[in-house]
Parts: sequence; C-alpha cells; structure tokens
Amino acid sequence: MRKLLFFLLSSSFLCATGMDLFKSTAHPNGAFSPWLTGPLIAPFGAVVPYGNFEVESYIFCPTDIGTYNSNWNSVPYNNNYFSFNPQFFFYFGLTSWFDLNVVPQFFYNTSGGQNGGGVGDLPIALDFQLLDPNATPYFPGIKFIVRETFPTGAFQNLSSSKLLTDQTGYGTFGSAFGLVLYKVYYLIGHCCLSTTYTGIYTINSPVHVHNYNAYGGGSGTNGRVLPGNSFQGIISFELALSQNWVLALDNVYTHTDQTQFYGTLGTTSTGATASVGFPSSEQISFAPAIEYNFSSHFGIIAGCWLTAWGRNSTQFISGAINFDYTY
Repeated sequence: MRKLLFFLLSSSFLCATGMDLFKSTAHPNGAFSPWLTGPLIAPFGAVVPYGNFEVESYIFCPTDIGTYNSNWNSVPYNNNYFSFNPQFFFYFGLTSWFDLNVVPQFFYNTSGGQNGGGVGDLPIALDFQLLDPNATPYFPGIKFIVRETFPTGAFQNLSSSKLLTDQTGYGTFGSAFGLVLYKVYYLIGHCCLSTTYTGIYTINSPVHVHNYNAYGGGSGTNGRVLPGNSFQGIISFELALSQNWVLALDNVYTHTDQTQFYGTLGTTSTGATASVGFPSSEQISFAPAIEYNFSSHFGIIAGCWLTAWGRNSTQFISGAINFDYTY
C-alpha cells in the first residue's frame, strides 16, 4: 500500500505541471499546432472528428521474466516467456462527439523451446466526448469509453507440452467502462506539456474451461471460471520539445480481483491435482518513450514498458513501437 501511495503521489506531482492536447488543438496565439502521436499506453484524450480516419500500428514485444508474490517480492522464471504482439487500432470518426475503434491483434509466443500463436481477443469500443478539451480555459476535456472484448483467441484445450505458448486469449467477454480527462498547457515557443488521466473498470463474464487453459488446469479439467474484474488507472504526459520531437511517459496501476473456479480440477502431467484460478493482484508499471512526428498526419513513437512493483502478478519488460497515421 505504501508503494501504491508513493506511485500515485509522485505521478500526480509530475503531471500537475501540465495538461494534455489532441492533435487538432491550436496554440492560443495561432502560431502553431503541435504534432503528437499520444503516449504508448493511454487511450486518445479526445474522439477522432467526423470524417477522419486514424490507424495506429503497434508492435509490443513483452518478455515475462518472473512473478511478484503476495509480499510484493520478485520471483524470477527459469524460462522467460516472450511474445511478439502486433496490434492495429482503427478509429472511425462518426460525429463530432462520437467515434468507433476496432483493435485486431495477433500473437507469436515462445518459451523453453516451445512456440505457438494466432489471433488474439478482439476489443471494439465506442468513445463519447462529454466535454470538449477547448470548452474552458483550464478544466480538462472528458471522454467516456464503452468497450467490449470478444473472446476470439485460444484459451482452452491447450497442449500440455507447449508451456502456454498456444494461448492467445482468455475466453471471456470483457465489458469495460472508462473516463479520460485531458487538457494542454503551452510553455515556451513550441514547447507544451500534455497530460491524460484515465480510469477504466472491466467486468469479465464467466467462462467454461476444459483441460489445460488460460487459468491453469490439466487433463480432465472441466468447470466454470469467474475471472476477476479489474481496474486500471493511467497518468500519462507528453512533453513536446519542438514541433517534431516529443518525450512521453505512462504511469500505470492495475488491480485485478480474485479469479474463482467451480468444477473438476483435473490432473497435471505429473499426476498432481491441477490448480485453476488466481488470487487478487496488483501491478505498477511505467512506459517511457520518445516520438518523432513528421507532420500532423504521421508520427512514430518508440519506448519500453516495464513493471516496477507487483503483488501476485507478472514481472515483465516490453519493447514497443507505434506508427500513427491520420487521414
């Protein structure tokens, strides 16, 4: 808890010095409009305007290097788990206050000499602009997010020898609701500091599982999993040093409730009784990045995403790059 309070207070202090900006917002004196791709993890601070189309091509390369136990201590893995995870964000501006976005994603996983992959789960979201970022001089804009994740990835009847490399999804319908607060402050010349405050709560539907699955299990596992609901809070900012060069940082806190199982546990390959489900967990991570924007329509951001603390959660480090194009 002390680490969580430190994270929230330090992140709030860093972000209190500035506010966020969407690409179309102009400088108060009309001198220039800064070019921003947005940070690596946080969602857009405002809807994509009517008639506009935006594509973000992300590539994440996470490596799971261990876990955090119930005492927030790191426990390293014997075999690291590596993923290659392309994600494509398609945004369609439907009105001046409403857009649609679809995020197909794919996985290639490898661990301990085993490999596998395929199509991941599919998020589809609707964004509603409740308050325009430019409506008032100081108060941030407000965007409301409704997102449904469809279970299109592989999550059950997995191979006993693949070390979960053939898992690409979780089998649950995830219904998420979120708020994004965002504004901008201009500093000197072409410098500005933008911040985004995001809170998203996800409700996961029950899922029936068989044999080895994303939640554990073994041969003969047959039952009902109740995945824990989750909350994710993100404090992000971008510091534009010039029209082209921008520094970015995401500060991410995630809490997930306990995942429960009802049914037949089954057995592992050693004959032991399998386990299914997870205790409640927490994770604190950071994603520093640098972006270069060629124009108001095209930019690239690259950086890393890594965990700092956790409880009953994965310890990872991930490279990330995003190519952002607006039409």
